[in-house]
Parts: sequence; C-alpha cells; structure tokens
Amino acid sequence: HRTVDLINKHTAIKPASNPFANRRVTFIDLLRAYAILMMLQGHFTDTLLDVSYRDPDNLIFSTWSFMRGMTAPIFFFASGLIFVFLLMRDTAPFWQNVRVRKGLKRGIELIIIGYVLRMSFPRLLKGHIYPGLFAVDVLHCIGLALLVLVSVYALSSYLRLSYPLLLAIGGSLVFYFHFDFKNADWSFLPLVLENYFTKANGSVFTPIPWVGYSMLGGVLGYALNRRPQWAFGQLLPLALLAAGLLVHYRSSWALTQLYEVTGLENFKAHANFNFLAWRMGHVFIAVAIFIWIAQLWRNIPKLLLRIGSETLVIYEVHFVLLYSTWLGIGLSSYWYRSLTPVQTIIGAALFIGFFVLLIAHIDKIRKYRWPWWRENLAVAAGYGWKWGKEGAVFGRERAVFIWRVLRVRVVRWYLRRVYRAAYQSGSGEE
Repeated sequence: HRTVDLINKHTAIKPASNPFANRRVTFIDLLRAYAILMMLQGHFTDTLLDVSYRDPDNLIFSTWSFMRGMTAPIFFFASGLIFVFLLMRDTAPFWQNVRVRKGLKRGIELIIIGYVLRMSFPRLLKGHIYPGLFAVDVLHCIGLALLVLVSVYALSSYLRLSYPLLLAIGGSLVFYFHFDFKNADWSFLPLVLENYFTKANGSVFTPIPWVGYSMLGGVLGYALNRRPQWAFGQLLPLALLAAGLLVHYRSSWALTQLYEVTGLENFKAHANFNFLAWRMGHVFIAVAIFIWIAQLWRNIPKLLLRIGSETLVIYEVHFVLLYSTWLGIGLSSYWYRSLTPVQTIIGAALFIGFFVLLIAHIDKIRKYRWPWWRENLAVAAGYGWKWGKEGAVFGRERAVFIWRVLRVRVVRWYLRRVYRAAYQSGSGEE
C-alpha cells in the first residue's frame, strides 16, 4: 500500500497553475503613483496660487481643475482595488485571514493619523481645542473604507453571498443616498461624529460618497485576483474604456430615464448634478490607460513604482509641510494664495521633486537612528502597558469596593424606609 501511495502521489495529475498568478500587477502601483503626484501638485497649486488667477474661462486653469478633480476618485478607487486584491490572496477563513487583521489595524491607524496630522501643538499646549482638529479628511475616509471592505467581507462570509456583488450594491447605494446625507441636518450629533456627515464644520471629505469609490474599486480588485491574466490582456482595458466613455456621455440620460420610470427624486438630483457617475467613468478610462502603459512600458523605473507604494508617507509629510499644522510653520504660513502662475508651476515642480528624492532615500532615512528610537519606544510602551494594567486592576478593585459599599447602603436605606412606614401604619391602626 505504501508503494501504491507513493506512485499515486508522484503520478497524479495536478491542476495547471495560472502563469499570471504570481506576476505583480504593476499598473496598480503606476495608478497610485500618478494619483499621489497629482495630489501633490494639486494641493500645492490650490493652496498657494493667487485667487486673481483662478479664471474658470481660462483654458489652462480649467484643464488643470478638471484633471485635479480626477485625483480623489482615482485615489479611493485604487485603495479599494489593491486592498481587496490582496485580501483575496489569503484563502484562510475570515478570522484566520491575515489581511483581515491588517485591514482592521490599518483602517484604525489611518483614522488616528488623520487626527494627528491636524494637530497644532502650540494651540494644544495653550489648552485650545479648535474645531479644525476634528475635521474629516482623506485618511479618515480611506481608513473607514478599509473597515467597510472588511465588514462587507465578513457579511459575505457569514451569509455565503457573493463578495463582489455586495460591494457593487453597497457602492451604488452609497452614491444613491449621497444627497440625502448631504442635505440632512446632523447638528444633533457631537462635532466629532457630525463631521463625518457634513462639510459645514471644515471637513474636506466625507465617507459618503467617497467610500463608494473604494467599494467599486474592490469589485475590480476581486476580479483581478480571480483572473490576474486580465491585467496583461486587451479585453479588460477595452471593456473599461468602453464603460468609461458610456458612463461619461450617457449616465445623465440614464439617470433621467430612471427618474421618469421610478419617480425617485434621488435619480433626478444625480442627473442634474452628475459628478459621481461622471467621475466614475473617468476612473474607468484612467485605469484602462494605465493597464496599457504597464503592458507597453517594459522597463518601468523602480522609483516610480516605489512612489506608488509609499503614498502614506508622502501624504503625511506633505500635509504638515504644506498646511503648517504641527508647529504653525509651513508653506501656507508664508505664501498662502499669493503666488503667480509661473511661481506656482516652478514651486509645484520643486515640491514634487522633493518628494521624489524623499522616496529615493526613504530606506536610508528609516535606518537612521530608528533602531534606537524603536528600542526606547518599545521600552516606554512596555512600562506604559504595565502601569496601565496595574492601574486597571486597581481601578477595578476600587470600583468593586465602591459598588459593594453603595449596594449595602442603598439596601439599608430602603429597609429603613419600608420598616419605618410599616411601623407607623401599624401604630395608627392600634
């Protein structure tokens, strides 16, 4: 029997492996690199260009404004795409899936980092809690999007429903209810929560509708995980290009028809202000273009791909440097909306060049003194954890003691009231 087992083991027909399964889908990194570089020049220009030069009728400015408007949809779409693509690589059950834990951790981290980047230490040291500290930005929304993607994955695993189908339905519903959430009154909520639903208090982005782009990006990420060869063929980019052009030119008409058939006011609102579907079409076109670029560009510089994989570092540094948040010292504190177009173009080029150099030397920067910092921070965290546990034990013991004392006193007080009333009523009858 042992001999037969060995023969069966070595002669069994194994399933053919997908030759594209282990190939890196480079267009995703290219797409993210494009989005982050566009973000850098867009934020620089929007923050420092003088208001008098912002003429919507100017061809150059209107073209720049149109291209800048694509950055956020591409960024959110790419975030959902890459996360779900990697999430599906781990075939372990939900709670054993490493990517699930990483996604939950990264989502919470991004939300925390979003608040940390908005801190102004001079104000906080004076005890001034300013409203801008609680404003919601890109990192908050991407962090929440990751939590949503994991939650939908948990729901699909529990109910045994199609994950991409739930993502597609969820993303569409997020878009559909955008105006309901936008026009609702959220003032009854605490400021921290209210900022997730309205821009009235300084929030730049709100999860609705932007999480919808991440959910729809997750649909493509799932498809590429199941069919990685699509990223190296012509069918997917052609389909995306056709879908993008169709959505760009016919989505308003389709929304109008849906309104006439159903009578739902939301379809009419989207048809009259059709930026969500319109930008979704542009995202499809951009993804198709970058798939073709990745196919034709044989020797893509590693630095460019590295820029696409280090978007968080770039965002963190640019936020503090440009918006002068932590110490009140930055580019906006000196040249806020005061530069000419020529100065802005030169400055934006230098700004981008700085971050290209930063990523080129990021490994050296991370090695510099970081082992010492990590060691000491780990020691400090260990002491903090130890003291925290001791404090929690002490606090729990005190709470139990106080509860027991209060319980005894309340019972005594109640018995005194009852017996006193009974004694008085008994005396009256006599």
